[in-house]
Amino acid sequence: MSGTEFRLPDLGEGLAEAEIVEWLAEVGAEVTADQPVVLVETAKAQVELPAPVSGRLTGIARKSGDLVAVGEPLFTVEPAAGAAPPKPAGRRRVLAAPSTRRLAVEHGVDLAAVDGSGPNGRVEAGDVLAHVAQPAPVPVAAQGERPPEVRPLRGLRRQIARAMTASLTVPQITEFRQIDAEALEAARAELGEAGHRVSVLPLLVRIVAAALRRHPEFNAHFDSERAELRLHDSVDLGIATATPGGLIVPVLRAAGSRSIPGTGREIERLAEAARERELNPRETSGATCTISNFGSFGTWLGTPLIVPPQVSIIGVGRVRDEVVPVGGVPAVRRVLPLAVAADHRVVDGAELGAFATTIERLVRSPLLLLGEG
Repeated sequence: MSGTEFRLPDLGEGLAEAEIVEWLAEVGAEVTADQPVVLVETAKAQVELPAPVSGRLTGIARKSGDLVAVGEPLFTVEPAAGAAPPKPAGRRRVLAAPSTRRLAVEHGVDLAAVDGSGPNGRVEAGDVLAHVAQPAPVPVAAQGERPPEVRPLRGLRRQIARAMTASLTVPQITEFRQIDAEALEAARAELGEAGHRVSVLPLLVRIVAAALRRHPEFNAHFDSERAELRLHDSVDLGIATATPGGLIVPVLRAAGSRSIPGTGREIERLAEAARERELNPRETSGATCTISNFGSFGTWLGTPLIVPPQVSIIGVGRVRDEVVPVGGVPAVRRVLPLAVAADHRVVDGAELGAFATTIERLVRSPLLLLGEG
């Protein structure tokens, strides 16, 4: 290839590679400086990479679906000379948000084939779904049977698969509790009466942040190669968030520093940015611990998995009515299921039990948060 070679840049902390989602120009096309040429996806976000100079796209090093390491070649542009540029050979630039492009990739849809209903022909998510809904011919296999469908893992789902595989290297222990949540729900109701409509999650975030400050060995990263445990001063809490493409974990910085309503607003902002794949690298990296609210899906309880280098994760289920003993008498109470997992290489069962007990005490008596500095 001749011309200016463009290599995959460092797209953020800890990101060593990216997957090519879509080429936005074809070989032979005339491109201008800063014109998006390729859409790539990392574990954090989708990013459009532009041409470094104006000229003709003379070479493409990889195809859609390929993984490219930071520093490896992506494409080459022959800078424009003084002569009149040749006639553009590329296809039209399709206007679409990154989330819409991700949806198209997941359904195997070429955006160029979709009629956009948005401003200036912009392709919206609904246009992609309508295109998918159109009837397509069904391939006929031998003996009249339909062949099995094969779906290679791509993009975010491939990154999730890698993260979960890494979690298998952690020998984790898990503590389960069922906690009386009457006071917690009462606190949420009082906030609602004061005009602050919040879910239970912001309260739980504040509780977990307080517990991590009291048990700093759980707010840490473990370097297994050096056998070092790094304890963090700030509680930067990962909030596991379901998105159409899979699970994304934005990071709530200084989790205990905001008011409970302010915590709720920041969680909502991060969740929306996660769904739209618009999080920046700082908002998706460096979590010191993670909280997974699988109760938001109606799940009673689950087993959360630690993602290294973190050493702990807190899972909470759906608050529901349970018959429990109160003063030796059966009573119906609101109960919160809790699962706390830790890396057994750096903490033992006794320490895990103490950490879970601190969380339980704060759930039972959230007014104790007032004493947190």
